[in-house]
Amino acid sequence: MHLGRRQMLGLLILALLLALVWFRPMDAMAERYTESGLKRAFATFAAARGLNAVISVLQSASVNFQIGAGASLQLGAVLDPIDDLVEQFSALMLAATLSFATQRLLIEVSSALLVSVLLTALFLAWGVFHWKNRAPPGWLPRLALGLLCLRLAVPVAALGSEVTYRLLLESKYETSQAQIKSADLADAEAQPGEGLAERVKRWWAQSADIGKKIEALKAKADGWVEHIVRLAAVFIVQTAVLPLLFLWAMLRLYRVLAAPFQARRLDGGTRREAARLPNETQL
Repeated sequence: MHLGRRQMLGLLILALLLALVWFRPMDAMAERYTESGLKRAFATFAAARGLNAVISVLQSASVNFQIGAGASLQLGAVLDPIDDLVEQFSALMLAATLSFATQRLLIEVSSALLVSVLLTALFLAWGVFHWKNRAPPGWLPRLALGLLCLRLAVPVAALGSEVTYRLLLESKYETSQAQIKSADLADAEAQPGEGLAERVKRWWAQSADIGKKIEALKAKADGWVEHIVRLAAVFIVQTAVLPLLFLWAMLRLYRVLAAPFQARRLDGGTRREAARLPNETQL
């Protein structure tokens, strides 16, 4: 049987990809990277919930101190938008955490021994057809190549996403994460055995200049909005945009791998059709 240059190249690429399936060099790295992303998402989710707790305590303390109708309205104008933003950010971080956990689970499932055995059986069956110079059933190449790309899609997406994060996004994440983690609305040092609610109440009682306190809160809140939005963008890119981009790349790879065999099958069908037409004409 004679294989053209494109068919030979396709077979070499398929052999390399099957080696990746069995020796699993990408899976271990993908699992580590996914676990690292999961820890980052957990840490940011915890920081967001902590900031939400600080805002809730501050709102409660301001009500208990009866700071006045005008001041209450000003304080609400400062705290309510940031409280809503933090709530939405917490929901986003929960979704990002679930995304990393799902990727980790899919890596474990796709690297199971049964998947590798099934892939090998499909490609061996395909090879037998080519060895006997017989065209394989149309579903066999599509199933084999599709399952191979699905097997490699999640590890490739996890690796590509983490590499992009480390090269382009890590510094932005660390800066914003540090700001959100250390966020504190009350400029009062904690006393031994003092809880958050007690510290906020003491901060309110330290000065009668409520307007000055509200202006300080507004300045802090404006700074936090930038960091929250930046963190949200980092996790959206890493858990949604980049995985979809790499999945699209795997789809393109599937089409490239299938193209030589598809072209050969179509060429064979054209020849059979051409041979059939003279016979029909004679009839």
